Amino acid sequence: MTQRTKRTVISGAVFLLVIGYALLLWRGPWWIDGAHLRERGLQPADGVVITGFRTTLVALGAGAVAALGLWYTHRNHELAQRQFEQTQEQFRLTQEQFTHTQKKDRDQTSLTSEGQVTERYVEAIKLLASDRITERLGGIYSLERIMGDSSRDRGTVVEVLAAFIRENARIPSEPFETPLDYRAPEDIQAAFTVLVRRKVQDDGNSVLLTYADLRGISLRGGRFDNLVLGGARFDRGTFWDVSLTRANLSSANFRNVTFYGGSLSGSVLYFADFERAHLSNVDMDGSVLQSVNFKKAVLDGCSMQDVDLQNAIMDQTRIIDSTTLSPGDLAKADIRNATHIPDRLISDPAVTQRLVECGREQDSADSSEAEPSA
Repeated sequence: MTQRTKRTVISGAVFLLVIGYALLLWRGPWWIDGAHLRERGLQPADGVVITGFRTTLVALGAGAVAALGLWYTHRNHELAQRQFEQTQEQFRLTQEQFTHTQKKDRDQTSLTSEGQVTERYVEAIKLLASDRITERLGGIYSLERIMGDSSRDRGTVVEVLAAFIRENARIPSEPFETPLDYRAPEDIQAAFTVLVRRKVQDDGNSVLLTYADLRGISLRGGRFDNLVLGGARFDRGTFWDVSLTRANLSSANFRNVTFYGGSLSGSVLYFADFERAHLSNVDMDGSVLQSVNFKKAVLDGCSMQDVDLQNAIMDQTRIIDSTTLSPGDLAKADIRNATHIPDRLISDPAVTQRLVECGREQDSADSSEAEPSA
């Protein structure tokens, strides 16, 4: 049966039901109790029967209509509930599909990004191996950009730049003197600058640059964290507000280097050479300066609290009054010829005693050297 036919049948049934109900209201009393009711000249007793019948019929009709209304309401409620559940299920499926699409998009974006980074990395390595300085500089700065864009490739880029410096900045085997106006090669300057200004990760990985030729390096800002620079040469370099904290600089050469601000706090500097270096307002608190050579160096306004100066050479060194250094720490050094010491330190008994001891040791050494000549 089609939907249209069903509607026609239902409409016909309702129409017949209404007609039948109306006829029942009108003629029902006579159909039911016609033997006791008059057709004409009705008496009060007839009216009571007719009214009672019709009242009962109206009550039954109202009850039927109410029941039909309740059924219809319940049916609509169930239909609405099913529609709501279907809507919720559709929403859940749509949400899952959206989440899946988002994940696929993220994965695709990540793969695309990784592919682009790989291509950029390969091109940067090619430039780094070029014979032309401009292309090498381009490769270095491309690697720096990759290091900033991709945290997962940061360690690899650092190792590549460190290897580039180790390969191209080797200390000559024969003795040499660094010229007064010497400057580091542009590519070495750029690669080392990128390393010291990178975002440092506290992952415990060290960057090995021992015995690197970094003479004439000029830096403004940056950090030497996790750099192992033992035996490296920084002759005639310039450091402005550079932090060398936590760096391993044992036996490093800082001759004629100029430090403006910055920090050497907590650095390991066994046997480092600061001859003729000028250190101005440098934080050196807690540094290990055992056997460090400060010959003809200038310590101006430096903070040197709790430093270890055991056997450090102070030979013609100038310790400016503004430098904070305790008498006890200075008394551990080997204080030699014409070293300028502030009055507040030289008047301390421990420093005075150490000066006397160092003078005797120097006289003894001079006598030993003079005997063979005699």
